[in-house]
Amino acid sequence: MKINFTKKQFKALLDLAYLGEWMANSTRSHDDRFADYDELLQYIYSFAKDMGCEDLVPYDRELNSYYPSKEYEDQLQPIIDNNDDYVFWEKLSGHLAKRDLDREGGTFDSLDDRFRRLCEIEEKYEIEFEDNGLANLVIKEDN
Repeated sequence: MKINFTKKQFKALLDLAYLGEWMANSTRSHDDRFADYDELLQYIYSFAKDMGCEDLVPYDRELNSYYPSKEYEDQLQPIIDNNDDYVFWEKLSGHLAKRDLDREGGTFDSLDDRFRRLCEIEEKYEIEFEDNGLANLVIKEDN
């Protein structure tokens, strides 16, 4: 199979490959990484010079691998940061809502009713965090 890319399309592919591999492997230890993702990313990077993107992922002869330049990583970091921020608030609201729903201990006529109640609680947290961030979040000490 042969796929042709414009320089703009190849740059977008580099971005997606970098971001995808980062999402899959950034929290993993060296031994637990998805090696097939690393290999595919290196393969995609190997075409950077031909596509005029060598400055983004230069080849390191000593390490025999391609690595994104600091400037390139800095370009993509806001995307990662925005995603992390969004996921943080969504997860926090969701986990707290599930906790509160369990604490309420009510019974529901249907799963839809349970889901509606969960969404109500979650929305309460979303509004609170949107308005105040973590300013009003308190961890109670066990007595």
